[in-house]
Amino acid sequence: MATPQGALKKTALLAAAMTAAGIALVGQAQEASAAPAFVNLTVLDQHGAPVYAQPTSSSTRYRVEKAGTTLRIQCSTTKTPSGALWFRIYDSQPTGWVYSGHFQSLVHPPKECFPG
Repeated sequence: MATPQGALKKTALLAAAMTAAGIALVGQAQEASAAPAFVNLTVLDQHGAPVYAQPTSSSTRYRVEKAGTTLRIQCSTTKTPSGALWFRIYDSQPTGWVYSGHFQSLVHPPKECFPG
């Protein structure tokens, strides 16, 4: 027959294990959803940043965002004909793309648009 102290010890161990497992699961969920929906970047090029229909300068040019304009960048890609880094503008209708060279260099670029 189990002693009251033995039962309490088992309960404490079980509670500690459940707490540790719960924290691990919460931590994993936060890591998976940690990527923000967009990143704010400011146009630094004095000539502005042309916005294109596709991540290539040979596609339709919609407009030029002036220097100092802050854009919400959804994601980035190098899966382009030139292999250059392009940014997709968040919530842009129609979809707009800007070349990364018009912005400050980033240590960590926005998430990849076409992972895999």
